[in-house]
Amino acid sequence: MADSILRALALRPDVTPHDIDETQWAHVEQLLVKSAGPGDEVARAVRAFVPRGSSAVVGVIDDGALWASLVVTVNGEGTPSSLTTVDGAAVGLHRNMGTVAGTAVSWVHTHHGPCSLGLFFDKPHAEAFLNSSDKAAAIRAAAAAGGLVLSPVPPALAIALA
Repeated sequence: MADSILRALALRPDVTPHDIDETQWAHVEQLLVKSAGPGDEVARAVRAFVPRGSSAVVGVIDDGALWASLVVTVNGEGTPSSLTTVDGAAVGLHRNMGTVAGTAVSWVHTHHGPCSLGLFFDKPHAEAFLNSSDKAAAIRAAAAAGGLVLSPVPPALAIALA
């Protein structure tokens, strides 16, 4: 089931997913299988934009709920050391993307330490982002259309989007 997610993140064999919300995990798998991007694109983004000793959360919001999420924690050496999903019950159902994103980031802070990156798309913009060859342009388009919440933003990503 998780093959495309694990391949996309290029995880070490000793890093296994834990505390997974099966529905969100299945939705992440569905998005990655449909995406046209290179297989190592997600792993390269983690290396480039998630600072050592912090976590990143990427989420997809559909109909006011967290539809899919991934939480990756990067250790002090700069390699992913933990992979999970946000606890969907903890985030709950909200109608506002900002509220869902803020609650998910708070959950990551509480359960996985500092959250350096929160990247949340509505479902159509998540699909467009994954299939875009120009990720920065896809992020800008999602932001302009109101289909993006990006907070917190690590300095490396802020520079890349400038």
